[in-house]
Order: sequence, then C-alpha cells, then structure tokens
Amino acid sequence: MNRHTYGYDEVVVGNSLNAVLYSYLNTKPLVLNNQNKPLFFEFLPKEFDISKLNMEPVEYELQGLNSVKKVGSSKLEVWERLIFALSLSGLIPLSDKVASIRVDDTLKITTQNFKFAEIKFNKLRVFDDENIFGLGVPKKEVNRYKVVDWVNVRSGMLHSYDYFETSSNFVKELYFYPSMRIDGVSDKKDLVAVSYLEKEELNDFDYSDTIAKFKILKLMKKAGIRGARNGRDQDNPEKYKYYAVKIQPKKREIKKSSFNQYEDKENLIFDYRTIEEICNDINLPDTYCTRLNRQISKR
Repeated sequence: MNRHTYGYDEVVVGNSLNAVLYSYLNTKPLVLNNQNKPLFFEFLPKEFDISKLNMEPVEYELQGLNSVKKVGSSKLEVWERLIFALSLSGLIPLSDKVASIRVDDTLKITTQNFKFAEIKFNKLRVFDDENIFGLGVPKKEVNRYKVVDWVNVRSGMLHSYDYFETSSNFVKELYFYPSMRIDGVSDKKDLVAVSYLEKEELNDFDYSDTIAKFKILKLMKKAGIRGARNGRDQDNPEKYKYYAVKIQPKKREIKKSSFNQYEDKENLIFDYRTIEEICNDINLPDTYCTRLNRQISKR
C-alpha cells in the first residue's frame, strides 16, 4: 500500500540465510533489502542439525579430483522453505519489492515500483547494509569480494566430477552442474568458478575472467577431462581421438564477502554471527510460522 506505515517491536533487515534464520527462529518481521539469495551450489555443513528447522536432513557427495566432499543440505532450499513459511505468516511485509531503505527514527522504504512505505520500530537488527542509507560511517570497510564466474562448456561436458578446490583465492572453487542450456535431463555439465579477491584485484587483468578461463582449462586438463570425440586413432583404431576442451565465459557476478562493520547503537544492532551461532542453543519456538513449516514438511 502506497505510503502505508507499519509498526513492530523489532525489525530484521537482510536477505542472507542468516537473516532469514533469525527472523524464523525469533518470529520477527523481515525486510529483504536485495535479491542475493544463496546460490544453488552453496551447502550447509553436514554436521548442521537441520531437523531443528522441521526439515529432513540431507547429505550430498561431491566428486572431487582426488576425494569425495560430503556436504549437508542446500542453503538455497532451506532459504526458499523458510521464506515461504515467513511469507505465509505475514512476516515479510514488503515481499521482495524493496529498492532502497533509509534509516532514521523509522525505516523509510522505496519499492521497485516507486511506492513508499514506512516502518516504525523499537529495535532494528541489520544483517546486510546493501541498499541501506543512514547507517553512519562504518568503523571498518570490507574490501574482500566473492567473485562468481559462470562458464558455458562447449566441448568437455561429459565427466564424473562435481567439484574442484585449489589453494589459490583466484579460482578457489569449481562446481560442475547439469547444463541448463539443454532441455530435459542431461549428464552434460557447465561450470561455475568462485574466487575471493581484494578490491584492487577486481580491475586487474591478472584476475579477469579471461585469465580465469585459462586457469580453469588447466585444471580440467589436469583432471583428464577431454573434449568431444574426433574419430579413431589411425595408428590404433581401437582408440579414439578427442578435441581439446573448449569453454566460454558467460557472466561475472561480484558481491562483498560480508558487510561493513559498524558500531551498534541503542536501538540499532549489526549482526555478524554465523548460521551456526544464530541457531546455537535455540529451541524451536511453537509459533504459527514453525507449525506451518512443520505441516509443509509432512507433505
């Protein structure tokens, strides 16, 4: 509703799984301040007890170069489930339509369709400072970024690998996933590379998507991944020849690895806790939201 004023005791701002978990476990209204939900290849630790969220524990195995990595539930699946329960419980008053937020004595919010809303609060808890104004000068700025390079594989899509990890922050992780460019169920894979770079490295050619491409090709070659078949070997007809692996950078996404550090105020709290810390020693409350999520789990 245009220029509607809401009123709550405590309001949570953020879009991360941390913010969603806090809102769910404490039954607090959540204002989503960006579109950065977890990526599909991000997982919770396998030791994380997801049953406390009324969800069935899931464990995945990712085939690496020399070993298998065991991980827990998909962060994206948990995020979507809890967002669904919070939405049906009326705890996401502005849905995902927030464009910008100004913090004053109240939250003054502009939506993506240029409407306005205001939220009065006694306490504001912030998990992410993106698209938020009026927080003051941070005591420490975060200059470390998570860089995600999405790559289309043109030749070399068939192999058994799910995950590579390197010792370098540049192309730190590679995830192979079923290509979304192919209709239907397919075992052909594209890939995504994850790097952790400092601010000054973002515009350095040595850390560009072009150099990332060469490093990815080297890693794939080392793993024995080959391109499409290219006929039989003339010297040994029982063997096949193969084209070289070919990949094509699609797009690069850049976001801060965490948000700037601020000083807490009397009614303004900046929450830097991990997912494990937020869930530690908390008994799942019996609320409409948790009961609703429990019913979803039974279906």
